[in-house]
Amino acid sequence: MSREISFEEAYAQATTEAIQLLGGVVSKIVTDYIQDKYSVHITNTADNPAALDEALNHAIDGGRKIIERRLITLLFQKLGLQPSFQKIKNEKMQNESFVQRIEYARKTYTNKREQE
Repeated sequence: MSREISFEEAYAQATTEAIQLLGGVVSKIVTDYIQDKYSVHITNTADNPAALDEALNHAIDGGRKIIERRLITLLFQKLGLQPSFQKIKNEKMQNESFVQRIEYARKTYTNKREQE
């Protein structure tokens, strides 16, 4: 019997994996910098994704979008929301912010769990 993952666990895992796009050394430098400068541990920002967005913007500027897109993709996969995400990615959420997409994932996952 497998244990269902919480939103916060999925978010932490997705964040860790997404930042690895930068490579081991650079991702460590960026995460340490964000933690030291902004007092934000990237895996603990599920309740405040705007803090991660802002910290990434200041730490890696344009690279932030790549990390955020990867984080969102991984999060939807970990939450078992992948088929819905493709539709949203192509239509509804195209102009939504990173924070709005994270909140959409949380709401969709919570609703899914309540219906089960």
